[in-house]
Amino acid sequence: MYRIKLLIGILVAAFSVVYLLFGIVGWVNESMKAADLMTCLILASLHLGIGSWLLFTSLREYRQEHRRVEDVVRHLIESSGGRVTIVDVAKYAGISEDDAREHLERRSKHDVVIIMQNTAGSDVFFFGQQYWNN
Repeated sequence: MYRIKLLIGILVAAFSVVYLLFGIVGWVNESMKAADLMTCLILASLHLGIGSWLLFTSLREYRQEHRRVEDVVRHLIESSGGRVTIVDVAKYAGISEDDAREHLERRSKHDVVIIMQNTAGSDVFFFGQQYWNN
Protein backbone atom coordinates (compact mmCIF):
# COMPACT_ATOMS: atom_id res chain seq x y z
CA MET A 1 0.00 0.00 0.00
CA TYR A 2 2.89 2.36 0.69
CA ARG A 3 3.87 2.23 -2.99
CA ILE A 4 0.47 3.49 -4.07
CA LYS A 5 0.62 6.32 -1.53
CA LEU A 6 4.11 7.19 -2.74
CA LEU A 7 3.00 7.41 -6.36
CA ILE A 8 -0.13 9.43 -5.56
CA GLY A 9 1.88 11.71 -3.26
CA ILE A 10 4.40 12.44 -6.01
CA LEU A 11 1.64 13.19 -8.52
CA VAL A 12 -0.27 15.45 -6.13
CA ALA A 13 2.91 17.34 -5.22
CA ALA A 14 3.72 17.75 -8.92
CA PHE A 15 0.29 19.32 -9.48
CA SER A 16 1.12 21.87 -6.78
CA VAL A 17 4.05 23.00 -8.92
CA VAL A 18 1.76 23.32 -11.94
CA TYR A 19 -0.72 25.49 -10.03
CA LEU A 20 2.11 27.60 -8.66
CA LEU A 21 3.54 28.13 -12.16
CA PHE A 22 0.10 29.15 -13.48
CA GLY A 23 -0.15 31.71 -10.70
CA ILE A 24 3.35 33.08 -11.27
CA VAL A 25 2.90 33.38 -15.04
CA GLY A 26 -0.46 35.11 -14.64
CA TRP A 27 0.95 37.47 -12.03
CA VAL A 28 4.02 38.36 -14.14
CA ASN A 29 1.92 38.93 -17.30
CA GLU A 30 -0.69 40.83 -15.25
CA SER A 31 -3.39 38.90 -17.11
CA MET A 32 -4.84 37.35 -13.98
CA LYS A 33 -7.26 38.80 -11.45
CA ALA A 34 -6.37 38.76 -7.77
CA ALA A 35 -9.05 36.16 -7.04
CA ASP A 36 -7.65 33.84 -9.72
CA LEU A 37 -4.13 34.30 -8.34
CA MET A 38 -5.33 33.45 -4.84
CA THR A 39 -7.15 30.39 -6.19
CA CYS A 40 -3.93 29.16 -7.83
CA LEU A 41 -1.92 29.73 -4.65
CA ILE A 42 -4.54 28.05 -2.45
CA LEU A 43 -4.73 25.03 -4.75
CA ALA A 44 -0.94 24.84 -4.89
CA SER A 45 -0.65 24.90 -1.10
CA LEU A 46 -3.42 22.32 -0.67
CA HIS A 47 -1.84 19.97 -3.18
CA LEU A 48 1.58 20.42 -1.59
CA GLY A 49 0.19 19.72 1.87
CA ILE A 50 -1.74 16.62 0.81
CA GLY A 51 1.19 15.36 -1.28
CA SER A 52 3.61 15.83 1.62
CA TRP A 53 1.25 14.02 3.99
CA LEU A 54 0.97 11.10 1.56
CA LEU A 55 4.74 10.94 1.12
CA PHE A 56 5.39 10.95 4.87
CA THR A 57 2.78 8.28 5.60
CA SER A 58 4.19 6.19 2.76
CA LEU A 59 7.67 6.45 4.27
CA ARG A 60 6.33 5.49 7.71
CA GLU A 61 4.51 2.44 6.30
CA TYR A 62 7.63 1.40 4.37
CA ARG A 63 9.70 1.53 7.56
CA GLN A 64 7.08 -0.45 9.49
CA GLU A 65 6.93 -3.13 6.80
CA HIS A 66 10.72 -3.30 6.58
CA ARG A 67 10.97 -3.68 10.37
CA ARG A 68 8.28 -6.41 10.37
CA VAL A 69 9.97 -8.33 7.55
CA GLU A 70 13.34 -8.02 9.27
CA ASP A 71 11.85 -9.42 12.49
CA VAL A 72 10.37 -12.34 10.55
CA VAL A 73 13.72 -13.05 8.87
CA ARG A 74 15.53 -12.96 12.21
CA HIS A 75 13.00 -15.35 13.73
CA LEU A 76 13.34 -17.74 10.76
CA ILE A 77 17.13 -17.63 10.98
CA GLU A 78 17.04 -18.45 14.68
CA SER A 79 14.37 -21.14 14.46
CA SER A 80 15.56 -22.98 11.35
CA GLY A 81 19.30 -22.98 11.90
CA GLY A 82 20.02 -20.23 9.39
CA ARG A 83 17.97 -21.73 6.53
CA VAL A 84 15.46 -19.24 5.11
CA THR A 85 13.30 -19.67 2.02
CA ILE A 86 11.54 -16.96 0.07
CA VAL A 87 8.18 -18.70 0.48
CA ASP A 88 8.52 -18.74 4.28
CA VAL A 89 9.39 -15.05 4.46
CA ALA A 90 6.50 -14.16 2.17
CA LYS A 91 4.04 -16.33 4.10
CA TYR A 92 4.96 -15.19 7.61
CA ALA A 93 5.52 -11.52 6.77
CA GLY A 94 2.41 -11.24 4.61
CA ILE A 95 4.20 -9.85 1.56
CA SER A 96 4.63 -11.02 -2.02
CA GLU A 97 7.37 -13.45 -2.97
CA ASP A 98 9.03 -10.80 -5.13
CA ASP A 99 9.26 -8.45 -2.14
CA ALA A 100 10.60 -11.29 0.02
CA ARG A 101 13.24 -12.13 -2.59
CA GLU A 102 14.23 -8.47 -2.83
CA HIS A 103 14.56 -8.18 0.95
CA LEU A 104 16.64 -11.36 1.28
CA GLU A 105 18.91 -10.34 -1.60
CA ARG A 106 19.40 -6.92 -0.03
CA ARG A 107 20.22 -8.53 3.31
CA SER A 108 22.59 -11.01 1.66
CA LYS A 109 24.78 -8.08 0.55
CA HIS A 110 25.49 -7.27 4.20
CA ASP A 111 25.60 -10.72 5.82
CA VAL A 112 27.45 -13.93 5.13
CA VAL A 113 24.96 -15.93 3.07
CA ILE A 114 25.08 -18.98 0.86
CA ILE A 115 22.34 -19.10 -1.75
CA MET A 116 21.36 -22.48 -3.16
CA GLN A 117 18.38 -23.93 -4.99
CA ASN A 118 16.32 -26.69 -3.45
CA THR A 119 14.80 -29.59 -5.38
CA ALA A 120 11.67 -27.53 -6.16
CA GLY A 121 13.84 -24.91 -7.87
CA SER A 122 13.34 -22.08 -5.39
CA ASP A 123 16.22 -20.24 -3.73
CA VAL A 124 17.23 -21.09 -0.17
CA PHE A 125 19.33 -18.63 1.81
CA PHE A 126 21.71 -20.08 4.42
CA PHE A 127 22.78 -17.42 6.92
CA GLY A 128 25.97 -17.95 8.91
CA GLN A 129 25.75 -18.86 12.59
CA GLN A 130 27.40 -15.61 13.73
CA TYR A 131 24.39 -13.69 12.31
CA TRP A 132 21.62 -15.54 14.12
CA ASN A 133 21.25 -12.79 16.72
CA ASN A 134 21.56 -9.83 14.33
